[in-house]
Amino acid sequence: MISSIRNISKNILRRFKSRLSPDLGYLREQDLSRFSDQDIILDTDDEIRKYLPDVLGQALARAWVDQRFMDAFIHFPVEILEHGGVYLPERITVEFSKEGMARPKVTVFERTQRGQKKILDLKLIMVAEE
Repeated sequence: MISSIRNISKNILRRFKSRLSPDLGYLREQDLSRFSDQDIILDTDDEIRKYLPDVLGQALARAWVDQRFMDAFIHFPVEILEHGGVYLPERITVEFSKEGMARPKVTVFERTQRGQKKILDLKLIMVAEE
């Protein structure tokens, strides 16, 4: 019984440590890790609303075809954006979710004095045309 508890606690600790210090090194080796040739620094709400949907659209599309990217983006969306050269103000948070067979979704919030305010909600939609 003690060894069982020990194994459970080791698994919990391993998961907790992996969330605290993401290993994003494998993304550096891939060509698609940057969202633009130049860094994108978004300071104002207007800049966020204008440029962030395109960047997040790229992230959603990549998550659709790259499981490793999706796994990293689910747990560390802001760090992935920064690794790709996109910088957001500290008041902005990004949540990426994928439930079951549903398409991935990204929601962007702004922290305010009253809590969080939703700024953007994006979901990858596929359209077939003849």
